[in-house]
Amino acid sequence: MNYTTNFKEVQAYQGTSFRNIARNVALDILSLRNTFLDTATMLAKPRVHFLFIHHIFNDEVANFEKVLEVLSEKHTFISHSEAVRRIVSGDVDKPYISWSSDDGFKNNLKAAEILDRFDAKCCFFINPESIGKKNATWITDFCETRLKMPPVAFMNWEEVADLQRRGHEIGSHTLEHTNVSEMPLEAFEKDLMHSKSILEERCGPIAHFAYPYGRFFDFNKAAFDLVFKTGYDSCSTAERGCHISDGTPLEKNSLLIRRDQVICAWKFEHIMYFISNTARRAVLDSNYVPNDYL
Repeated sequence: MNYTTNFKEVQAYQGTSFRNIARNVALDILSLRNTFLDTATMLAKPRVHFLFIHHIFNDEVANFEKVLEVLSEKHTFISHSEAVRRIVSGDVDKPYISWSSDDGFKNNLKAAEILDRFDAKCCFFINPESIGKKNATWITDFCETRLKMPPVAFMNWEEVADLQRRGHEIGSHTLEHTNVSEMPLEAFEKDLMHSKSILEERCGPIAHFAYPYGRFFDFNKAAFDLVFKTGYDSCSTAERGCHISDGTPLEKNSLLIRRDQVICAWKFEHIMYFISNTARRAVLDSNYVPNDYL
């Protein structure tokens, strides 16, 4: 089976839209304006900043390396567990970055190699049902219906174990990348328990959960509460934001993690605009579930 190896293949599959063209023009303007702002001060702000990827295709490697090199100058890279601990304890004394990745693509092994060179650890949120899959029909259907992508190779369990041996963490991303907002609560609870059980049998204790698709409207407060009831220590979104502290400890089951997505096929200036803008807009309320969460 021919798997996707470059992000330009994903772009060709998804097609070019007027919205994407307009977005790039807007980001060109915003990132140019960013060069006239004191971005160094923004990035020096004490905070815990979660950055996440889905993939590092061949044509994304150079930019990923550049992002890590630039960020390593002003930030301390920490694990997902350490990042959660610092926010919950109120111990946010300088700028920290924690990396994670969703979906379990095989090209994440290249991402891990690069992260290792910068002594940066990552939490890989995986769907147990896709790990080790080789059936072409299944992969094609899964990538098309769940991920809106052309076929991409997935890691196998031996590769997941190797990531752990190298100090990276494994988290749950539901059994098979299901939209939680479309699931009955009882079904979601079973999914949480089953995915945790499978992962813990393979990987040992699993402390972290990130829900698929990641927007606030893809989840709800009842599902959030179930994550902690089921025994996880954290719950992550894909909503942009970072975490600051006034030194006051939090209950871990009140923390809803914001994460900034990084697609390394984007222009480097666009990536840095998002990261610095998120740092600039950091507020304490970003530590919590939104007030209007259903």
